[in-house]
Amino acid sequence: MIRSIITLLILAVLSGCGQMATKRSSFPLMYGDQKPASMLIVPAINESTAADAGDLLNSTISQPLSNHGYYVMPMPIVADIFRREGVIEGSQIKGLPTKMFKENFGADSVLFMTITSWDKNYAIIAGNVTVGISYVLIATETNEMLWKYEQTVVVDTGGGSGNILAGIIATAIKTATTDYLPVAAQVHAQAFRALPLGGYHPRSGTDGEDKSVVVALTEDAVD
Repeated sequence: MIRSIITLLILAVLSGCGQMATKRSSFPLMYGDQKPASMLIVPAINESTAADAGDLLNSTISQPLSNHGYYVMPMPIVADIFRREGVIEGSQIKGLPTKMFKENFGADSVLFMTITSWDKNYAIIAGNVTVGISYVLIATETNEMLWKYEQTVVVDTGGGSGNILAGIIATAIKTATTDYLPVAAQVHAQAFRALPLGGYHPRSGTDGEDKSVVVALTEDAVD
């Protein structure tokens, strides 16, 4: 299958700006009284040209956060409530008092995601699929930012053949058929290495000294 042969390339930010920091020093509020147990995920803010990127992204986010020790408010129900209120994109509710999410959903925190890249690029025998996401987690009680991160993954879809014509054909097919969803899953996996573990994880509270935060990716995240 195509998934078994694609090569995942993490953007140069990881190698060029690789200063590492601990989770506790980067996100101290996540180790205090405001450490959230529950999380509400609002519709993604889509800065890409792919109209369906937000809906596709929603299908990839709940499980990794649950595995990380957080109770995620059921996304189909939440999405339906927002849809009935005319909210289909996160920018429509960005800036609203976060206490409304506590009062209406009972969530300790709200996660905003911005899709910065969701693209397929093809040029003769070179090609790639790029997914970039910025995450911002806000405490609903205090409106303080608990965690932020930005991560991008690029999948090389070049044909890799000595035969130019075969390489062109292979690149075109590979680029066209590469699924965005496993690429988005890789973005989450990279970003959540820097996310403090939630209260339902066995290691909750003991991961503060883990050096798994790339400082540049924190600084670049959308506020």
